Amino acid sequence: MLEIRIVAPSHLTSDITAMLDEHPGVVTIALMRGSSLIPVGDTISVGVVREAGDDVIGRLRSLGVAEQGTLTVVEPRLVLSNAATTTEAHVPGSPIDAVIWEEVSNRTSEDASMSGTYLILMMAATMIAGIGVLSDSVILIVAAMVVGPDFGPTAATAVGIASRRWTVARSAFFTLIVGFLTGIAATALLAGFLHLTGIYQSQAVLGLRPQTAFIYEVGWPSVIIAMIAGVVGMISLTTAKSGALIGVFISVTTIPAAANVAVALVYRIPDEVIGSMQQLLVNIVAIQVAAGLTLLIQRRLTSRANDRLRVLLRAGRAGTIAS
Repeated sequence: MLEIRIVAPSHLTSDITAMLDEHPGVVTIALMRGSSLIPVGDTISVGVVREAGDDVIGRLRSLGVAEQGTLTVVEPRLVLSNAATTTEAHVPGSPIDAVIWEEVSNRTSEDASMSGTYLILMMAATMIAGIGVLSDSVILIVAAMVVGPDFGPTAATAVGIASRRWTVARSAFFTLIVGFLTGIAATALLAGFLHLTGIYQSQAVLGLRPQTAFIYEVGWPSVIIAMIAGVVGMISLTTAKSGALIGVFISVTTIPAAANVAVALVYRIPDEVIGSMQQLLVNIVAIQVAAGLTLLIQRRLTSRANDRLRVLLRAGRAGTIAS
């Protein structure tokens, strides 16, 4: 269940409460008149089953709540309520599969933005992967995959394209590219230092590296894994199953490929530079295509669920009029 807290001017209160009172997905409504000083007005706390959350938030926005007041949504970890259980049974859809599109939009807008934290994490992840390449250590490669924050702007680009929010898509793609370029530059400097100081000699890098050779060897498995990761990543991003994102981070070869570009440039291995760049490009494109298609399917399913909610709402109104 979702807890929605509304702070709005008093002249909106009657319309808001009337809409909420009629909605089949609403479990509780609490009204505190005159409790808000800025803006001057009322506070309304609403309990809504997650399946109906997207529809209720959309209706609140259409009433002008976001423009004239504030709308805050949180999801409690524990809810004990027979009313909530009963409401969930009558509302179409599943709480696990339900998508709150305002939440997705807000999260992707944040992921599309450039930040110092993002660049530091990209540099750290790529440098860890660079040392993993030099030492042929798959453990360091996996660690770098977990640290890497690149899935955020990758997914944000897909969301922006699928929802035709071109500004978000451009910003996210720019953030993604700058992040990789920054990581490659930092890793190249590190690899150059390790090479000049003799910590990692050319012979070690030019020799066989069975644990990390997959980084620059592009094939259909790379495409398939990246597409599966794109599907899982988008589902994790849009639903309550965020724990699966760790698996997504570990399964894609973006950070290791960027690191190997830097290492191969420093140690002058052109075949690995080309192979790693191809691996990076294939992973980014495959993830975005799969994530975008998943998002379009989820939008269609959410639209159908909202249509069924509207049917229930009209049926409730008709019953009220008849009585």
